[in-house]
Amino acid sequence: MKYLLSVDGGGTKTEFCISDMQGKMLKSFFVGSSNYKSVGADKVYKHFNQGLEKIKKAFSVGIEDIAYSVWGISGCDSKNDYDIIEEQIVKLGFQRQQMYLCNDGVLAFYAQAYEPGIVIISGTGSIIIGVDKNGNVRRCGGWGYNISDIGSGYWIGNEALKQTLLYCDGCCEYSPLYDKVREYFNGKDFEELPYIITEVVDYYQVAKVASLVVELSKEKEGTAKEILKNGAHILARMTKEMYDKLEFNSSMKLNFVFSGGVLKNPVYEAILKEELDKQLPLINVKFSTQENPPAYGGIKLAQRILDRGDNNET
Repeated sequence: MKYLLSVDGGGTKTEFCISDMQGKMLKSFFVGSSNYKSVGADKVYKHFNQGLEKIKKAFSVGIEDIAYSVWGISGCDSKNDYDIIEEQIVKLGFQRQQMYLCNDGVLAFYAQAYEPGIVIISGTGSIIIGVDKNGNVRRCGGWGYNISDIGSGYWIGNEALKQTLLYCDGCCEYSPLYDKVREYFNGKDFEELPYIITEVVDYYQVAKVASLVVELSKEKEGTAKEILKNGAHILARMTKEMYDKLEFNSSMKLNFVFSGGVLKNPVYEAILKEELDKQLPLINVKFSTQENPPAYGGIKLAQRILDRGDNNET
């Protein structure tokens, strides 16, 4: 019996999902991080090997029994990234014609839709990924939370903290957002708050501030809504760039997928749709929010590649 393998690799954990050839997901196993930029290539190999060992023990499945595998790995961006990660997969015993390696965002698209289309991801970070009718993938943004990832949870939280610090310095008018930030960080007053904020080094903690911004924007609070509109405007602008690069047009039926924790909020989703409508012809665009797990997207992509007969490429 032959199987399909989907690997959804993130910064904290990696999911190994095995299915039959019809795409029925049989079981998932979890191991550690597969982002080599965080843990190093040797540890990525170790985690990959652990995932395969779990599958072998549970199903008596060897690599020779895997008809095709899709590896969606966080931090897989440049050619150098692809080379490093592919080396670890090949060391496991996989043949290159037996595998497809991509950024993990591609799995988010296929989890909910088929090409052609675009997935807009806004979680802690953000990225825009487009897939043309032939399955060719392009990306925009997502170059790192500290210099890119506009419109993401981190970016929204960071913008809120910047505005709060300006208020603390007497450089802007009061907004209820600033008190929400002060309460979030347990600050006594706005004199103490800058010292607390500037000691924050955990970007997940900054990203959580985004939820305060979204909640206040429901009440049409000006500063909060302006931050969200600015982020959504840039995400829409990048989506327009992707639309043009892939030579999409208004006569094509396209799938747009919203993915990530921030975009699961209906407030931000509505703001982004408004911005997209200003910049793109949305006549034949079908919107959906990613509900299925990314690993499921890997299984669907594996089937798609085998159906197209182009499994000689990564």
